Amino acid sequence: MAERSELDRECDAFAHYLGASAGDEYVREQYRAAHAAGAVELPSTTGFERAVVSLARSVPVLVRALDAHARVFSNGGLLRRKLVLLLAIHEVRAPHDEELDTPTGASVPGMLLHMTWLGVVFGVLLACGMLLSLPIWLASRLGASR
Repeated sequence: MAERSELDRECDAFAHYLGASAGDEYVREQYRAAHAAGAVELPSTTGFERAVVSLARSVPVLVRALDAHARVFSNGGLLRRKLVLLLAIHEVRAPHDEELDTPTGASVPGMLLHMTWLGVVFGVLLACGMLLSLPIWLASRLGASR
């Protein structure tokens, strides 16, 4: 299990990615408690998944691209489990519940244009995530074959 300071940094980085404010001690406590209870890291967690999370923790600007990659290639992986855990913690914690649940108003053409834009951005992020993850994946495969 990661140290307390690593989990706090990870929690802040992932909260920022999810659009929630970082620095909430209650959220950090819940995040650490879930890790201590073994709710996140499963016995089947691979070295590749741990390396991806480590990269995301170390370079928070890459979280979005790594999440796009994980969404397609490792939906139940460690990074996605950690993001879903943090989203669930924020979803029940005021004032974040309002931020997450408030709909944005838009016309139908505006919504379709926005959805198209999000699809294009996701494709670019997926390609970036693949480029970022490829060296980690190769290193984990080469390390496992030795």
